[in-house]
Amino acid sequence: MATIKAIANRLGFLKILQFLATILVVEEMSEGLRRSIQDINLGCNDAPFVLPREVVRQAEEENRFIIIGRPVMPRRQNLRAIVASMPRIWGLEGIVRGRIIEGRRFQFVFPSEEALEMVMRRGPWAFAERMLVLQRWTPLMDLEMLNFIPFWIQIRGIPLQFMNREVIVHIAREMGQYIQMEYNEELGGRLEFVRIRLNWNVSHPLKFQRNFQFTPGVNTLLKFQYERLRGFCEVCGMITHDTGACVINNGGPAPDDGNDDSDGEDDMDEEEDMAEEDQEVDPVQAEYEHNAVTVETENVDEEVWNDPYRETLYSVDYYPVEMLNADSSIGRMNQKRKNWLQDADGNTLKFNNIEAGESSRGNESKRQ
Repeated sequence: MATIKAIANRLGFLKILQFLATILVVEEMSEGLRRSIQDINLGCNDAPFVLPREVVRQAEEENRFIIIGRPVMPRRQNLRAIVASMPRIWGLEGIVRGRIIEGRRFQFVFPSEEALEMVMRRGPWAFAERMLVLQRWTPLMDLEMLNFIPFWIQIRGIPLQFMNREVIVHIAREMGQYIQMEYNEELGGRLEFVRIRLNWNVSHPLKFQRNFQFTPGVNTLLKFQYERLRGFCEVCGMITHDTGACVINNGGPAPDDGNDDSDGEDDMDEEEDMAEEDQEVDPVQAEYEHNAVTVETENVDEEVWNDPYRETLYSVDYYPVEMLNADSSIGRMNQKRKNWLQDADGNTLKFNNIEAGESSRGNESKRQ
């Protein structure tokens, strides 16, 4: 009888859960319909309102220095957390203003060109261990640039007899959109690697090794290391999805890892954007990001593979008992009672041994 009641109670609980889930779905659909109803062109044919030129000029002056960006994995990188955390990570909290814009993008407004250039020069940047696309915004900017991340790349393995600027430039242009190089001809023979900067298209897989022929028919394997790289698929080299969501591994994209770079015109995408923006910023995650980037900033030239030396979330060790019962009188009473019982058991054991006439010497003679 008890088993039947338990099954009945469980079935009733499941029905309640299903009912609540149905209510949530209906509410989300209703909210989407309400927004769609207001997306109509009433008023678009009215006479335009001309804003005062002085007001427009002042707004342009205040918004000259803007960085626009987007996450490479929107479902893994919360937009609100990005906007709230990045100014502090840059050391510009209270100075830089961030805002979320349509199309799952964000903007940061800087007070000066020097502050903006400092952020761009120290990039690329990541959030939640995944890369961010950041580009300087201009009124005539091609939004296609939001598919490119400027990476500093170390090239290793160029034979010394072929080391010069022209060879390095040809290698760089074969890899991607060449921006600049860092190479000292006087030290060229003593360098382990040369550094180039490329605008890397995030829709292309990363390449870590490739054969080049300096002499026809003779392959020379060059190796590439991307500075400040975070979060990429180890199977195909893409930075737009994790290894677990790779098409090669799973035979298709995961249900929640589809095309996240839409313009936000689809109702479902808009609902997901609103849900994502409603999420509260996790202070622990924000602090983690700040600590991680602080260490990177202090060691700009350190190789990215030294990641284990970065600060972790906690700076001291906490033990579960101390965390649970640090200030609890109940915990202290339980501990005292436990110690008292152990002492009582020991006394009882000694008393029984004495009563039986046993001793440590007697026990030794018996074992012999």
